[in-house]
Amino acid sequence: MMHFRNTKLILLIIFIFISCSNEEENNIFDESSFSYDMDFNNYDIMNSDSLSYQLSIDILDPKIQTIDMSIHNDSEIYEKFSIINLDSTQIFNGKISLMNNKSFSVSFSNNRNGIVAFDYKIPEKRNINTTLFFNNESSFKKHSFLFEKDFITTDSFIYDEFKRYSFSDREVIVLYDIDNLSNQSVVDIQRFLLNGGFLVVFLSQNFEKNKDLIYSLGYPEVKAIRGSARNQFFPIENINFVSKDFSDANSLLNQSKIYRYIELSQNERQYSSISFSNNDPLLVEKKILDGKAFFITTKLDKSWSNNDFQSALSDIIDRIFFQKIISNAY
Repeated sequence: MMHFRNTKLILLIIFIFISCSNEEENNIFDESSFSYDMDFNNYDIMNSDSLSYQLSIDILDPKIQTIDMSIHNDSEIYEKFSIINLDSTQIFNGKISLMNNKSFSVSFSNNRNGIVAFDYKIPEKRNINTTLFFNNESSFKKHSFLFEKDFITTDSFIYDEFKRYSFSDREVIVLYDIDNLSNQSVVDIQRFLLNGGFLVVFLSQNFEKNKDLIYSLGYPEVKAIRGSARNQFFPIENINFVSKDFSDANSLLNQSKIYRYIELSQNERQYSSISFSNNDPLLVEKKILDGKAFFITTKLDKSWSNNDFQSALSDIIDRIFFQKIISNAY
């Protein structure tokens, strides 16, 4: 009788084990088991040796206790960790090395199987051929440092409206505080924009005298010069242009103080990428023909801005050039 009871107990244990095994096999791990969103801060390629990422993940299947995430290529694992099911969305931030790394895969797995979620190609940082124009020698000496970067190759000129300049191999043109362009220069810059070039303009307070710049190159309409005393400044609030990634780059603009700026007509606000608390633009970004034009409404001058704005403006320049790199890569 005892032997029969032991046999029944053994059979019951085997049945439970088989049932659990079948349940485990039927509980398939696939992309319906979880949801995620993963972003990489490609802007890091400009000034960093690592690439930041942010992963937002929610494990949907209550039977799954953990999921492993890995960032890897065929020969190396750059990042790997386990995510515990907490019945809520979790956010993870991290960095992976950019050294000799051009592409990688992101995978999710548990103890049953794995899924290669996607492959990722890192944009390649490269030199951008640029022509710089300044209104005089003093401006050149004070502001050319903004473009002394390892990804910018420059030709610099004091603009002469009686000369013709070639932009055939240029990708970016910068105009610093120039209030007039010759008809020939306007036509040549139009052709440059038609070929996908980027135009960066530090606005001159007198450029509105040349209406052709507004009609032909998308220059914004000027209303007035705002501000006068250094004991008052205009805070910068709308900083979407530098908040497209999840780094803390916007702190540079938060520390900046702008004492004076060129106020534009209200219809220019729709093109604003960075603006003051009163919604007046600090940076205007427009699509012109097949290219882009960026207009900056203040200056690196102690009567216009504080020293902190110098670092902020350098970062803005980097991001404009980064856009050019990305536009060509994709």
